[in-house]
Amino acid sequence: MGRLFCFGFPGKGVTPWMKECADKHFVRSWILFARNASEAVQVWELTRAMRHQGTLWMIDHEGGRVVRLPPPVTRFPALGILGSVGSPDMVHQAHLFAAKELAALGFHINLAPVLDLRTNDTNPVVGDRSFSPNPSSVSKLGVAAINGITEAGLIPCAKHFPGHGDTPVDSHKALPVVTTPLETIKSRELLPFKAAIGAHVPMVMMGHLLVKALDPNLPASLSPAHIDGLLRKELGFNGVVITDDLEMSGITSGYSIEERVLLALKAGTDMLLVCHQQDQQLRAIEAVIKAVEGRIIKPERLLQSVARIEELVRLSAHARSAANAAELSSILGHPDHQSLAACFS
Repeated sequence: MGRLFCFGFPGKGVTPWMKECADKHFVRSWILFARNASEAVQVWELTRAMRHQGTLWMIDHEGGRVVRLPPPVTRFPALGILGSVGSPDMVHQAHLFAAKELAALGFHINLAPVLDLRTNDTNPVVGDRSFSPNPSSVSKLGVAAINGITEAGLIPCAKHFPGHGDTPVDSHKALPVVTTPLETIKSRELLPFKAAIGAHVPMVMMGHLLVKALDPNLPASLSPAHIDGLLRKELGFNGVVITDDLEMSGITSGYSIEERVLLALKAGTDMLLVCHQQDQQLRAIEAVIKAVEGRIIKPERLLQSVARIEELVRLSAHARSAANAAELSSILGHPDHQSLAACFS
């Protein structure tokens, strides 16, 4: 059951808690933040130090203000700047180069691209993380980004379903309420996700959003109507569904960690992201164990998710880590990568 989790961690090395999670609970997925990175070789050594069978290392590496890694990693501009240029070829190349550097560092998954539309100028969290307010442009450039990440051997993840663009609230701080009509959501917000699914994106991240037209009671990340209904049955997505961080304030109010975990799994989620507190991570694991033992969740249901995650493990074999520090140095900040990044300034 530990395969269902991706955990964050403190510090810049493997901790005793990480070892316990891996050895006792079979947790195999880890997410790295800026707090875990001091310099490139340290990150490369960290990912190499935690390499149990089936380990998946992931990171948010969108470009612009969402970059966790220090130089010499090439810093590409925000998607909004890429979108203003409007070249699918350049978007593809930027994401290919960025993903090559991530692969060299030992990562398998980039939690990107953002497919939200920049439709609300007061939105405090999306903004220039979005390619455009235009669904056709976001669809076209999103597919280019997905293909670039995939070509480098990394696994991309489309986010934040069903669309975080038209909200005035940051879900890190409170739960955004979306009052957009369903017809508008389907003809606008969902188009980039449809395109991503058509391009065989293997992962989709759910947003912590209360979309009243789809489910007036549960946030999208905990809602069967969103995950099992809209995403899986209506849009035909068969890959891995991952939550956004289950410790974000947008989802913590009114739900204990145990409730968040069980509701997400019952809704059809495959992977649970818990990024910060060890006690929350332990309670999350225990909640799943007790739910299976009490037949609140059928083991068969969780085995479906494990099978999807194992497909990610299979795909992760395409990500090639640098063999040594010299090779790493030759890939990070490569002149071709820096030259392309400079084209957008």
